[in-house]
Amino acid sequence: MGITPVTPFTDDLSRVDVAGLRRNLEFLVDAGATLLYPCGNTGEFPALSLDEWSQIVEVTVEVAGGRCVVAPGVGHGFGVAREQMRRAADLGAAGVLAMPPNLVYPADEGVIGYYGGLADTELLPVVVYRKGGWPTNTGLPVLFTEHDIAGVKYGEHDVSALADMVAATPTGPVWTCGTAERYAPYFFEAGAVGFTSGLANAAPRLALDMYAALASGDMARALEIRETCVPFEALRARHASANNVPAVKVAMASVGLVGGRVRPPMRDLSPAEADEVRSMVAAWPDAAS
Repeated sequence: MGITPVTPFTDDLSRVDVAGLRRNLEFLVDAGATLLYPCGNTGEFPALSLDEWSQIVEVTVEVAGGRCVVAPGVGHGFGVAREQMRRAADLGAAGVLAMPPNLVYPADEGVIGYYGGLADTELLPVVVYRKGGWPTNTGLPVLFTEHDIAGVKYGEHDVSALADMVAATPTGPVWTCGTAERYAPYFFEAGAVGFTSGLANAAPRLALDMYAALASGDMARALEIRETCVPFEALRARHASANNVPAVKVAMASVGLVGGRVRPPMRDLSPAEADEVRSMVAAWPDAAS
């Protein structure tokens, strides 16, 4: 199960709060995290400079200390993504999460070339973050046939399509659910073998317990945990998912971790929604202190 850590910033948003980042990561690793995806969507990847990205990866690898796998998000233009892969390898990361490219006039051939070109560098194993429909269901098998892709974080809600692709790639990449606890049980039934979580930043035991239930075939327990998570995940999805990251940061602050503000073009939660989050978190069985 992969956790996508947030990036805490200083109050004026000008720098990464390194001390806060370290504290949050130590909490996650001590709680039993096995896979961290720093600088992903929940980590505000588009808002980070290359130097900030490097700083976050360095701290994450250091705190992980070999106790869990670190695979940072890489992306932007192909040249920047390749440089990030080089730095990730130098810093001791175990792999990378190739973030969805900024698409202007997309085509399968171009998207396949982007992801495939990163994999062909052979610097680190590549997990493709499939979101926004690219590569298409037709293009994905081509990508796997022509390039060595380690896994796919499937960030779509189409369980049927995932099931079809898993069946079509029996010796292909590892498929994981990229849409968190609300969808994870159903994606496991379709062939996913893991999921990623933002909620786990504040309540890692909830996410890890769900994964343990799914891995052991205890669907009833997994669905019980899902019901605990659904209100929070539904709030994150409001306003076309504009609440996604700020809700996690409020949840973290409410359990004594370092959340803080989000950088533009995102915006912080309204006071009313922040109060909703705090009420939800107070009912969770897994609160930090």
